[in-house]
Amino acid sequence: MKLFGIIRAPEWWGYKLPPLLSVGYATALTSGTTLYHVAPLFLFFLGSLAIGAVYVSIINDITDIEEDIAVGKTNRMANLSPLWRGALITGCLAIGGIFGYFMWPDIQTIIFYTFAWMSFSLYSLPPFRFKERGLLGVLCDACGAHLFPSLLMVSGISYTVGMEIDYYWLTLVAIWALMFGCRGILWHQFLDRENDIKTNISTFATRIAPERFKPAAPAFFAVELAAFGAMLKHVNLIAVWISLVLYAVLVIIRYSRYANIPIILITPRHKHTQVLMIDYYQTFFPLSLLLAASFSQPHVWGLLIAHVVLFPSNIIVPARDYWMAIAALYRQLRYS
Repeated sequence: MKLFGIIRAPEWWGYKLPPLLSVGYATALTSGTTLYHVAPLFLFFLGSLAIGAVYVSIINDITDIEEDIAVGKTNRMANLSPLWRGALITGCLAIGGIFGYFMWPDIQTIIFYTFAWMSFSLYSLPPFRFKERGLLGVLCDACGAHLFPSLLMVSGISYTVGMEIDYYWLTLVAIWALMFGCRGILWHQFLDRENDIKTNISTFATRIAPERFKPAAPAFFAVELAAFGAMLKHVNLIAVWISLVLYAVLVIIRYSRYANIPIILITPRHKHTQVLMIDYYQTFFPLSLLLAASFSQPHVWGLLIAHVVLFPSNIIVPARDYWMAIAALYRQLRYS
């Protein structure tokens, strides 16, 4: 079994990490720091968060083995011996501990890093298993995957560049990350709702009908957008607003050409969908920050290229959709 298959890297690498890096880029830019000079720091935090994502993927699969087998779902841990499973968990904890050691003496960042790992563990592992405790599970996953890692980026970057933490910025990032995280796990839970019901897994989504929760979804999204809009205003770069317009064009292209319905978090049955703002957070936001910095700071082009190399599909897929739409428009104009 390939390593990337075991750690489920394709399921989180390009989805979870770029938004977190964006927070780091934006924090450095608002501090007046040259991004190129702190590029090794981005790589360090990327590694520290990646090993946390590996850990949560492994413990999620291990604790879900019986349920996944019951519904015929592939589980990457099922064919591994208990010894190998324990070795993988121990290895993740050891590597995470090494990253934590090198964060010393930045106590605040270490706390955020530790809380992220604690949230991962509480969500999946018995006897806590917050995954099956309704709203508590939603908050736990959101904190582990988004809130604490985002706060870690703000705290860690600020500490390293010798800047006092901007608590207004930290608050905006916290609100946005928590709401975005809640929306993400709720989308996932409602998508898995039928399988969870079959296996008697009591998540938040199994306790409430999608139709009943659907009216509440815009409230989550409104708070998320309000916080993120304030973040963009705080960053104060025209590039992020231009990229927002380009993202809106992409949403329209995907809806008109592929019937991908924009949704907040509840996926309609038998419909192709696109979760609103996901592509912006994963692709447009980090690229716009790096592009803006590359015109005003030396050598940031190198960091931009590194980002593209690390997350190629995030750029290739939207670029393909733009290209197909432009080619179709060209053909239409040519033959009309």
